[in-house]
Amino acid sequence: MQELKLNTQLVKAMQFEGKARTKLVVTDVDGTLASFWDYFVPAIRDFIKDVSTRTNKPALELSRDIGHVIERRGTHEYPWLLEETGFAWAHYKNQPEEFLEEFVKPFWKAVDDNRSRYLRPFPRVLETLQELKERGVKIVALSDAPDYMARVRNKQIFDGLLDAVYSLETVEPPKDDMYRPITLVHGRERVQALQQSTRDLQTRLVTLPADWEKPCPHGLDRVLSDFEVYPQECLFVGDSLAKDGIVAASRGIRFIWAHYGSSLSAEYEEIAYHYLKPDIEKGGKPEGKKLPTELIEAVAARYDEILNFV
Repeated sequence: MQELKLNTQLVKAMQFEGKARTKLVVTDVDGTLASFWDYFVPAIRDFIKDVSTRTNKPALELSRDIGHVIERRGTHEYPWLLEETGFAWAHYKNQPEEFLEEFVKPFWKAVDDNRSRYLRPFPRVLETLQELKERGVKIVALSDAPDYMARVRNKQIFDGLLDAVYSLETVEPPKDDMYRPITLVHGRERVQALQQSTRDLQTRLVTLPADWEKPCPHGLDRVLSDFEVYPQECLFVGDSLAKDGIVAASRGIRFIWAHYGSSLSAEYEEIAYHYLKPDIEKGGKPEGKKLPTELIEAVAARYDEILNFV
């Protein structure tokens, strides 16, 4: 009987050794670990309403103006988001300091205040990250957020739980850019101040070239190389099929779709996909490259469900 028990344990051990154990979890941040919209939408909504009242300009017109900048620069947290709008150039081209005081500084203060108040991890995220660490699994965030904001978000809720955060460099527009902001002063100061405030991070921060935005695979390749793991030893978790799903599929990495992060309230969806999207019809969402459903390992209703696949 004892011999049979030992043989059974040996067989199980051999079966386990034949499997590729998950050594690394690559996770998206926005919409996967926490919701960016929870703090950005209230800030932009209230700001546009206030500016519309003060200037007698339609809120939709102001929103689309800001939306054009977001589309050009690929991020809602572009440091010169307001300075590059048509509104700024039309009315404050020769008074950039006044524009900063009346519009730019109040807007970013509202964003920062709302981030401090509303940015929270999704249910079971922190507990899951801790469980992964206890299992000896490395956890890396691969984000398309600008590096200075990735640092701030990490410090607020995830610092010490992630082994590294990879994000995109914050690039100033070139001097000959036709969309150059009316002033770069405040944006530069904001980036520097937030970088300075996060110098004591426990988590390692890696800045990637701006054109490595997902689904470009170069950022993921850098992660695999840095942690010396093979694709079959990884698990990728993200809310965007068009970005996270496609980049994972491009390297044959198992993908868990964080479906819970892809849904917004009706009000937030209206602002995110209509007011701030100048080229999308009302009620529509931006269409990206479709991910074949057979490449999705599982659909998660909560972050801790990934533990079933590690």
